[in-house]
Amino acid sequence: MKTKRASFVIIVILVLVAAGLALLGPSLVQKETGNLVNKQLKPPHITARGIVETENDVEISSRVSGLITKVKPKKGDVVAKGDTLVEFDKSKILSRLSMAKASLAEAQAQLKELEAGSRSEDIQIAKNKMDRAQSILDRAKTDYERQKRLFDSKATTFVDLERAEEKLRVASEEHNESKAAYEKSKKGPRPEEIERARAVVHRASAEIANNEAQLRDYTIKSPIDGFIVEKFKDSNESVEAGTPIMILIDTAHLRVTAELEETNVGSSFVGQPVEVTTDTYKGKIYRGKVTKVFAAVKRKSQRLFDPASTFDINTQEIHISLDDYSGLKRGMTVTVKFLK
Repeated sequence: MKTKRASFVIIVILVLVAAGLALLGPSLVQKETGNLVNKQLKPPHITARGIVETENDVEISSRVSGLITKVKPKKGDVVAKGDTLVEFDKSKILSRLSMAKASLAEAQAQLKELEAGSRSEDIQIAKNKMDRAQSILDRAKTDYERQKRLFDSKATTFVDLERAEEKLRVASEEHNESKAAYEKSKKGPRPEEIERARAVVHRASAEIANNEAQLRDYTIKSPIDGFIVEKFKDSNESVEAGTPIMILIDTAHLRVTAELEETNVGSSFVGQPVEVTTDTYKGKIYRGKVTKVFAAVKRKSQRLFDPASTFDINTQEIHISLDDYSGLKRGMTVTVKFLK
């Protein structure tokens, strides 16, 4: 009897275990399968294609319109900061500068003369002219009075009287002018005249400064230590202001620019560590970090195997700084791995 009862208990326990497995087994299997699928679908790290660029690219353009007399460096040349790159014909600007300097010298001499006032010799000359004009006026008055008496006594003609009257009028005007010049020479120049002379000097100085500033634009010097990658103009070519002449890059300061596809936008952050590899140096890993994450997402055309077929994708630009750039050159394509 006891044997039959024990067997019955064992059977009941087995039935309960089987039922439990039937109920919970599928969910356990599904959960384990889901975890496996997720591990297979989600890569451990995000990767993106990137390109090696220079941080400082400078387009050298003309600030003046004119003839290029010399373009010193050639494409591929290395230049130092301050080296002369381009020279323009300076003949016209030098002529304007020379004329401006002559105008300044004349204006300064005039101002100096006014500020010094009248010399005693000039005052004496003015007084002598006034005295001579007074003598001429006295004679003209005497002659007119004589002609008037003769005309009244019908001893001369009206024409002679008019002639004497005209001489008196001219002599009187000349006397008034010489007297005014004498009074002016005694007082010296008015303050307004000196201020006008100073304004002329200031204007001439400003004209010289303006021409000298323009003259500096006729010689273009390198703003950085760099490398000439493009050259658009050569000697004996005429250009307008703003015309590009060459492109200069700073090879000493490189960076990597990567583009995250839209599905990964927002997953990168400043300071995030990265590993960079290139097909040129297989097995070599360049380490660095994210230095800038652009907030805007831009649209980019992606070409398919068929040259005539393209499609657009959205990408986010990322700037990366590496600890070591040995062997990397501007324009090289790299693969960027964003680490957790």
